[in-house]
Amino acid sequence: MIKRTAEVVLAVIGMLFGLVTLVGFTAIGFIIDSAASTKEGVASFTRSYYQSLEDSGIAVSDVPSAKQILDMVHTYAILALIATIVFTVLLIIGLIGITGNKKPVLAGFMFLIAGIIVTIGGFVVAGFVPGLLLVIAAILSFVRKPKDPFLA
Repeated sequence: MIKRTAEVVLAVIGMLFGLVTLVGFTAIGFIIDSAASTKEGVASFTRSYYQSLEDSGIAVSDVPSAKQILDMVHTYAILALIATIVFTVLLIIGLIGITGNKKPVLAGFMFLIAGIIVTIGGFVVAGFVPGLLLVIAAILSFVRKPKDPFLA
């Protein structure tokens, strides 16, 4: 039997980094969304948004409105929450499949899909490291095969 310590370690580290990334983006999105849920919050965000555009010298017609930005933040917060849940479930399935070398191919696919989800959900830059770790764990799951005892 082949040991899968490398895959497990890479997957667990990728899971921890990925959860920090996705939960962080989810929390930030919901914090901004809840702060802007009142009329005062929307007015404050709108004032500061247009003030920062004016300070930067960017024309208002070149950027989305403050309402569109708040709608995008709300949508992203929900999508990040869904991505966090799917990411966690896939990694748990993958870790169960790789432990004891039960189903390494299934675990590899779970790690690969989770890596793609965390990379996209983490705006590529923040999700790059956990995504890379999970893709490496997936490749190891696919490539490493047990030695045939009859050939030795």
